[in-house]
Amino acid sequence: MMPRAAIRIGVVAALAVLALIGMVVWESVMRAGGTEVVFPMAGVDPRSLLSGDFVAISLQGPLAGPTCPPGFDTSETYNGPLPQRWIAFSPAGAHAAIGATVDRAAAMRLSPIVARGTASCVAPSPAVDGAPATPGSITLDLGVNRFYASQDEARAITGMATACQPMAGCPTAAILSIGHDGRARLKGLVVNGKRIEIAVF
Repeated sequence: MMPRAAIRIGVVAALAVLALIGMVVWESVMRAGGTEVVFPMAGVDPRSLLSGDFVAISLQGPLAGPTCPPGFDTSETYNGPLPQRWIAFSPAGAHAAIGATVDRAAAMRLSPIVARGTASCVAPSPAVDGAPATPGSITLDLGVNRFYASQDEARAITGMATACQPMAGCPTAAILSIGHDGRARLKGLVVNGKRIEIAVF
């Protein structure tokens, strides 16, 4: 007869496995049902694209207009973590981040696509005393900073990144799914114009 302690351990282990399966299924459903947003990533050196078995992600792209979006933090010397905001994305086109607000309702007045995270911006600077003008940029943190890849997927990503011309740059972007809960979930990457979808949980 199996000891009671062993039975309890088996029940707890089975419940833990069921909970994990349920979480995986839930995340898959939420990812599939969200609105897809493709957002630029900071330039990645192909030699450091992969770190172990995951790809590091930094959501950073050029500023679309001459000024920073409303609600974005513009301090380059911010002390401490940036405050959480509701970030609104343009509903069409390249899905640029167009504003950030404290509450969700205000963000949804800007766009129906909103996600929770932090948003900062560096405004463009004009040419001064012979120094060239510098473009502006925005940086987002939506809680998506890495994804794990199988060996074959890692090889494909590395191969495409290595094929990029150094002078022309290597266009990279993160494919995100913005759920009704306001959470961004990673779907994959665009590397040098090619889409690679990777299931992550």
